[in-house]
Amino acid sequence: MRVFILLTTLFFSVSSLSARTWKSASGDKSFDASYVSNDGKLVTLRKGGRILTFSIAKLHADDQAWLKVNHPPTEKEKGLKKAAAAVPRGAAFDTLKFGDSRKEVVEKLSNSSNVVSSVPPAMISRVGLNGIFKTKQTIGGLHCYLYFDWDNNAKLKEVILRTKGKSLDAYSGTLRNNWSELIKLLTILHGDALQGAPYPNSADLQDGLILGSHLWRTEDEHSVLLGTGQDSNLYSVVVRITNERIKANPTG
Repeated sequence: MRVFILLTTLFFSVSSLSARTWKSASGDKSFDASYVSNDGKLVTLRKGGRILTFSIAKLHADDQAWLKVNHPPTEKEKGLKKAAAAVPRGAAFDTLKFGDSRKEVVEKLSNSSNVVSSVPPAMISRVGLNGIFKTKQTIGGLHCYLYFDWDNNAKLKEVILRTKGKSLDAYSGTLRNNWSELIKLLTILHGDALQGAPYPNSADLQDGLILGSHLWRTEDEHSVLLGTGQDSNLYSVVVRITNERIKANPTG
């Protein structure tokens, strides 16, 4: 499983350029989009307000040649794949693994270079683990805070990354940027999403619920879900990394 190790190292900013016409490998379909980045295997484009990431092999030979000449992947972009490949199989987040005890989770996160804690290590047992650790750097302008779920034997079964709650004014701005960057990172790590949808409309959200937009399946048949949520009058972006095999919506 390739989930979020070196998450903050993997992050790179979106730099939109002028739009051009792209064609499918067969040449029978075309669309206009702005180039953003590529790592030699995956290309990221901006089409309107959406960020699209997919295999370069799906592009027409002319477009593949254009990328090689005009935008060969940078060393930083090449490093994305290398870092993702270094993730231990079965990892849930960073070096955490499903089945870890609470003690193991605390020890691993305390020694991680990718997250920081808001309290001294000695205080964690008093204040609880949820929401204590956050990504060291921002993703799309926001930190993601870590929350956990445990099975009946007190072993890790789910890691949740969630932004701090923001007002409705931020929903179409900073929160959307965070959502877009997470799609890019998860696509680099897992390939194309098993299911994907546009950014959820804030009017469709309900208090206390998460509205999913994307689902990835890992090589260990675990699931990674991305969506947005509402808590009273605050909104956030949420990623669930779970050892469950969640089925895609057949209508999705």
